[in-house]
Amino acid sequence: MGRLCRRAAAVFLAMMTILTFVSCDDAKPDDSSMTRDLLESYMNSVRSYNIANLNKCCMAKLDGYGDSDEVNKGCKALASRIVWECENIRIDGSSAIAQVRVTLPVNFEGICTAAFSDAAARLDDDPEENAASALLSALKKRAAKAETTEQSVEISMTKVDNKWYIVKSMGINRVISDIRTPVKSVYSILGY
Repeated sequence: MGRLCRRAAAVFLAMMTILTFVSCDDAKPDDSSMTRDLLESYMNSVRSYNIANLNKCCMAKLDGYGDSDEVNKGCKALASRIVWECENIRIDGSSAIAQVRVTLPVNFEGICTAAFSDAAARLDDDPEENAASALLSALKKRAAKAETTEQSVEISMTKVDNKWYIVKSMGINRVISDIRTPVKSVYSILGY
């Protein structure tokens, strides 16, 4: 009888140990899922040109620019054309590096220049049309037809107080600037 009790106790202890480990793992996400979630949030914020959400993901904050709603809508129209795919994430302690393949329009400035010409022609035909709306419509049409290119981007992450942040992503920061500069330029001609 003593032997049977010891076996039952051993089986009970083994089951409790397994349940403890399983429940701990379920309650706490691992670094792999946390870095993937961060990357997804970051890249989705890029695609929606949401500077505030980008800054929540990053250690170094981007300038909010203070642009008008019209300029931000134009930037969103171009940024929405970005497609991305995570190729891999290497984690080493509290540091991680993600390799991301990004497909985006080749020439944001060319899109904006052509869209401005399209909007000007529409406004010549109908001077009562809203200039910002005409330009936004033209930006969307030009961006949808734009030639694209593919880039590989490296995004560095760090873990601070059990939370992951983007540390460096020069390629993506440059894309944000490449979008904003020509969009701001064509909207400023219209007074926005």
